[in-house]
Amino acid sequence: MRNLALILPLAITACSASAPDSGPNATTPLDPIAYFTGRAEGRATLHKLVGEPEAILVHSSGRSDGKGGVFLDQRIEEQGKPARVRSWHLMPAGPGHFTGTLTDASGPVVASVAGPRLDIAFPMKGGLKARQVLILRADGRTLANRLTVTKFGVPLAHLDEVITKG
Repeated sequence: MRNLALILPLAITACSASAPDSGPNATTPLDPIAYFTGRAEGRATLHKLVGEPEAILVHSSGRSDGKGGVFLDQRIEEQGKPARVRSWHLMPAGPGHFTGTLTDASGPVVASVAGPRLDIAFPMKGGLKARQVLILRADGRTLANRLTVTKFGVPLAHLDEVITKG
């Protein structure tokens, strides 16, 4: 359980089989490279297996990597804890597929996009796995994000977030 307490905060912003609510008429295709280039803000609630839900605020700033991908830096403000920074690098890997890195991941990030939906998965320390589903809402500026962290297939925590492009 001690290991879980250390690892779960690292998973912020990374989904169970159920997707987040996409809102009405969310059919606009999501281009994750374009969406995450520039500024965005996320407001989330983290639900752990034990304890009260926690509010989280994520400030994101993305820039082109010059090769068709995006570098994304995030400042994460978690209730009752010092702010921390983490970084993503997401690169195209064929039509609808992406690979990448994340400072919180213990291995490669893999992602795929289908219409307004982006699925992301990556391993974490301690044998944890993160799966994230982001769905572009009809306004084209807002993403509904659902992250689930599991161990041995058992859900240990989930995060529900709304990300708004700046």
